[in-house]
Formats: sequence, C-alpha cells, structure tokens
Amino acid sequence: MADSISGVGGRPLTSIKSEQPKGDVARIRSEESESSSNVVQLDTDRVELSTEARAELDKAGFDAEKVDRIKQALADGNYPIDSRRIAEGFSDIEKLL
Repeated sequence: MADSISGVGGRPLTSIKSEQPKGDVARIRSEESESSSNVVQLDTDRVELSTEARAELDKAGFDAEKVDRIKQALADGNYPIDSRRIAEGFSDIEKLL
C-alpha cells in the first residue's frame, strides 16, 4: 500500500495540471483578458486597531533602563543565573516536542 502523501511504495507522484478551457469558454476568457489588460487595479489593505488594542499596545512598552541594567550586569558578570530554572525551562520545551 502506498503512502497517499509521499507516494512511497506505489506509483510516483505526478504534478497536477489545470485543464485548459475549451471552445467558447476559452474565447470568452481570452477576450476578457485582452479587454481588461489596460485596467490597473490597486489593492489597498488596511488594518484599523480598536481603541482597546491601541491602549494595550501603549502599555506594552519596555523599560529601557531595566534593559540597560541587565546588559551591564551581564557584561560585568554580576547577573545571577539560576541553572536549575534554565534546565527546567529546557525540560518543559523538550516535553512539547
């Protein structure tokens, strides 16, 4: 029995080919594409955030001073590292895999 996704064990996968329209449908589509070739359409996507979302984004800032203190402590070798907590974090990540 062959795997339906990879085709392993069965016949090789073939590419999917779209069928060309036949007869009048092909002629009509050809005429439509020729007549619309001079039309330029601009797609403009917009996202508007609610006032609640904007308020949350404003509150989500970071404390630049705290970041600078941590960077300096790391550079000086004074930042406390809890190896047990780090190991537990890695263990939690491995459980997800």
